[in-house]
Amino acid sequence: MSALNAFDGQQVQAIVILWILLGGLVGVLAGAVSGMLIGGKKLGDYKLAAMMGGMYAVMPVIPGVVLGTIILVLI
Repeated sequence: MSALNAFDGQQVQAIVILWILLGGLVGVLAGAVSGMLIGGKKLGDYKLAAMMGGMYAVMPVIPGVVLGTIILVLI
């Protein structure tokens, strides 16, 4: 029995979209902060380091959230 059987199709879609957006937002924020802390001194430009960190941090977050949601549906 699926963990999401208590919800109908529209609610599951809304939950999936919400988690993807929330995961992406947290990924961008965490990437920007860690980019500033780690790469800011090396590059000499904290804004550039934050932009790069925020851009590249989302790449592993979105597939992870999608995969986690698929696993949740299959359980």
